[in-house]
Amino acid sequence: MRKVHLISVTEPVIFDMSLAIREKGYEVVVSGNGLAESALAQLHAAGCTCYGDGWFPEKMTKDIQIVVLGAKVKKDNPELVRARELGLLIQSVPEFVFDRTKSKIRVVVAGGQGKSSVLSMIGYAMQRSRVSFDYILSGKIDVLPNLVYMGYESRIVLIEGDEHITSAIEKRYQLEFYRPHIAVITNLQWSEEKDHNTPEEYMQTYRDFVTSIEREGKLIFHNEDLRLRELAEKVREDITPIAYERQPLMEKDGTLFLQTRYGNYPVCIPDDYFLLNLSAARLACRQLGMKDADFYQAISDYSLSLKK
Repeated sequence: MRKVHLISVTEPVIFDMSLAIREKGYEVVVSGNGLAESALAQLHAAGCTCYGDGWFPEKMTKDIQIVVLGAKVKKDNPELVRARELGLLIQSVPEFVFDRTKSKIRVVVAGGQGKSSVLSMIGYAMQRSRVSFDYILSGKIDVLPNLVYMGYESRIVLIEGDEHITSAIEKRYQLEFYRPHIAVITNLQWSEEKDHNTPEEYMQTYRDFVTSIEREGKLIFHNEDLRLRELAEKVREDITPIAYERQPLMEKDGTLFLQTRYGNYPVCIPDDYFLLNLSAARLACRQLGMKDADFYQAISDYSLSLKK
């Protein structure tokens, strides 16, 4: 049984990852500052080892195979310092995720806006088609119970691509690590609040991301975003760029319908980006083997359920 120590379990993704890999059979030790009693109880109930609230560098031992570092851990964290003194393997979350999913088809959804919506639609459609999948998210979405799930039987993993720095000791961006087979980019939106200092740094991260797509991979991108179009025009010859636009819509007797070659599907439109995100999700599901007609039916049901 492999022993993994996760530092900063108060970060939601680290918390859910701890539970997910414990369920998969790992020996899991966690630590965090500001842990609530309810969180401690849940971790203990799942079989994770936690020595209490705070940091316990004396508990770092050479039998730990991997130390997973939360994004908010500082360089002077006493457990991190001790792990480095012992020469333990230290990985950021995206490094750990990639190593655990090397044998799976990685679908990475990235972009400045709409990632959660696209992932929700893909997840819902795959559940309706009874396709098993793993997932790693940076924020909660409505159709999945946790931020992380890792199973044995699934051949597909959905990953929410994040543009932030990986960790205090790895000044690379999270998008650089995932090496997708299917990449979805919704749009490009730099702002001063992001980890990138300039728009050019931001663009370079996405150039690197596109370059990291696996051989014979697919790039699904919003065709109306001029910078994305430019990126897609310069991909390697073995990568297939697939542009998407807004899904056609029609109205009849006061009801909105998705207008498709397979018929018209009733739909509820919750926001202005829904029809764009729908097109991105459909193309991703198509690359995974789902028929368009099945996807449209699932998304019709999904959207109508939002009214309830």
